[in-house]
Amino acid sequence: MKFSNVSLILSGFLLVMLSFVHNASAQGLYTARGYWEESTKETYRKIKTKEANRELLTNDEKSYLADFENYLKNYWERMSDEEKELYENMLDTWNRELLGPIASEPLQKDFDWRGRDRAINVFYGVYYGASLVALFEPDGAAAVGIPLITGGLWVLGPFVNPKKYQNIDRTVIRASNTGKFLGLIYGGALGYTFYGGGDNNDRGAFLFSSLGSIALGELGFQMQKRKMLPEGHIEMFRHYGIVGPWLGLSLAGALGADDTRVVAGSVLAGGVGGLLFANRQAKKYNYTRGDVENISTLSLATTGLGFAVAAETIADDFSNAIILIPAAGTVLGTLAGQKSVKGVYLTNRQGSTIAFSALGAGLVGIGFAALIQSDAPAVWIGLPSAMALATQQIIFSRFKKENLSRNLSLGKDRDLPYRLSFDLTPGNYLVNKRIPATGYLHGTTPHVSNPLATVRLSF
Repeated sequence: MKFSNVSLILSGFLLVMLSFVHNASAQGLYTARGYWEESTKETYRKIKTKEANRELLTNDEKSYLADFENYLKNYWERMSDEEKELYENMLDTWNRELLGPIASEPLQKDFDWRGRDRAINVFYGVYYGASLVALFEPDGAAAVGIPLITGGLWVLGPFVNPKKYQNIDRTVIRASNTGKFLGLIYGGALGYTFYGGGDNNDRGAFLFSSLGSIALGELGFQMQKRKMLPEGHIEMFRHYGIVGPWLGLSLAGALGADDTRVVAGSVLAGGVGGLLFANRQAKKYNYTRGDVENISTLSLATTGLGFAVAAETIADDFSNAIILIPAAGTVLGTLAGQKSVKGVYLTNRQGSTIAFSALGAGLVGIGFAALIQSDAPAVWIGLPSAMALATQQIIFSRFKKENLSRNLSLGKDRDLPYRLSFDLTPGNYLVNKRIPATGYLHGTTPHVSNPLATVRLSF
């Protein structure tokens, strides 16, 4: 009896182990790379391109498409969560292999220091030196010499410590500059939180601003060099790192806070919360740098419209809560921007084109406001904001259409629960006119003319 129980236990254990091995081996068969290779087969891509261009498919092509997409769906469902995440992260990189000779170029190019990099480092170095001058108040030539010395030292970094700058790329410098910029805000807010306002305390906050910039700049440099986050992840830190303090300041203003420590603490808390939120958003979706530039442009335009409404409201009735109107514009613009770029994958050139063009439209709006000689602040703020918003929407819609068409041909539409297509064939009207009319007899099949429009909905 005991032997029988032991046998049953061993048999059950063996079955569990065999099931585990089977599942593990099955998971190993369905990989992210394998799914990408299957979904980018030439025959499948050609048919998808025809479908995206609204070309008529043959019955064989339709049958192949339905069977193959069902196969891809089953393949995706059998993949592990780790492989699915790997696929999402590597999709853009693998798709570049389809471009042919371009993919054979080395991915990591030799890093070079640009004029903009030198100017930025000189600026921050001079700023740090100026904070020392403000704190110690030296006389004479030292007040000029110290900022120049620190400005030069920040440019001499690659010479003083060349090992630190080995194997870096443009994203490392971008992350470092983002940290330096945000550190100015957060460090200053921290200084005012400790010391409050006043002439003497302003100098302390100035020094804290420099220390915060140095610390966050180095943190961004080392973090990006070690983790190599996507460009979009860094840009999300930059965007929410600015939006967070602005929302904190708006909330403090709406509550009527007049204590410097409270206002500074709100800015600091908003900044920390913004960075944490940015990190979470960037992990949920792989934003490109172009995506975030579009989000920031839209957010800035809607914030401007909010200020225009606030300026008009102040003329009738002043209230501290009015500051929440432009803050709401910032939030709505950011959320709308994040939703609109999903699946578009704007390139750096496209994102910068949107921001560049929106800036030009805003300046044109200011010019029109000057021509009409309006005295209303709402016109001076609202007109350029509206023109910038309209320009951003027009250009983004064009890029979105281009990118979605291209992404469709690369098999990125696997997540759609349905597929809707619409074919318009007005030429069939002339064809139908030439078909001779025949009488209809009961029990026979009536003549069916060619359709002028066809709608297909498949699940």
